[in-house]
Amino acid sequence: MTVPAGDGDVAVEVDPDAGARLTSLRFFGHEVLSTESLDDVPESITRGSYPMVPWAGRIGHGRLERNGRVWELPTELDGHAMHGLGRDRVWAQDGPLAFSVDIGEPWPVSGTARLDYALGEDRLHARLRWDAGGPGASLGFHPWFRREIDGARARLEVEPLDQLQRGSDGLPTGRVVPPSAPPWDDCFTLASPPRIVWPDVLALTLYADTDFWVIFTEPDHALCVEPQTAPPDAFSHPRWQSSLHARELRFTIVAESLR
Repeated sequence: MTVPAGDGDVAVEVDPDAGARLTSLRFFGHEVLSTESLDDVPESITRGSYPMVPWAGRIGHGRLERNGRVWELPTELDGHAMHGLGRDRVWAQDGPLAFSVDIGEPWPVSGTARLDYALGEDRLHARLRWDAGGPGASLGFHPWFRREIDGARARLEVEPLDQLQRGSDGLPTGRVVPPSAPPWDDCFTLASPPRIVWPDVLALTLYADTDFWVIFTEPDHALCVEPQTAPPDAFSHPRWQSSLHARELRFTIVAESLR
C-alpha cells in the first residue's frame, strides 16, 4: 500500500513495501517518474526512485574484499551486485514521510537505514542515512525520469568535469578521463547541478551533497541522474576508499513550471 503526501504543486506516493521508493512524483500536475520495466532487469531496479544502501551502483562480480576477507553478494544478470539491498526490503513507516529498515546478511555488518522525505512549495527533499561501520558503505538515490511529458522530450543539461573510465565489464577501471559524448552509463563529477528540461512544460534542477553522479541515458523511455557518495565498485579502488565513510546523503529536486 502506497503512502500519499502533498497536493497542489508537489505530491508524492511512497511504497514502504518496495524499498520506500517513490512510485509517483508530481510537480505542478506533471508526473516525472517512470515505472516502465526493462527486459531481463528486476522491477526493483527499473521503476520510480529508490534509495541505494548500503552500497550504490555496482560491486564487481558480487565480491566484496576488505582487509583480507571476502563476502559474496547477490548478483544480477550482468554478473554484478547492483544498487544495494534496501531496494528489495520492506521498510517500516516511522512518521508521515519517515522510513527505516534493518539490513544485515549478506552484508558484512548489520545496520539501520533511515530515509526521510520532505515537500516544499516547489521541491522534494530526501535524506538517506546509514549507521553501521564494518567495511564502509556508499549511499545513493536512483530516480528514473520520464523522457516525455505532455509531448515534450526531455533535454539533459549537464556540465561534466571528469568521467570515470568504464571497462568492458561495466565497472570503473580506476582511471579518470575527459568526458565522452553520450549515450552514457557512467560516473562523473560535475561543474554545476544537473538539470532536466521538458521544453515549455517543466524543468528540474538536482542538488546533492556529493561529488559523484551516475548518468544513464541509454533507454528510450527514461533517463537516470543518480547522486552517489562514492563511485560504483569503489571498494575495489584505493583512490576512492575515503569516500566509503559517508553516513548520510541529502538530495533535493527543485521544479520550475515553464508554462
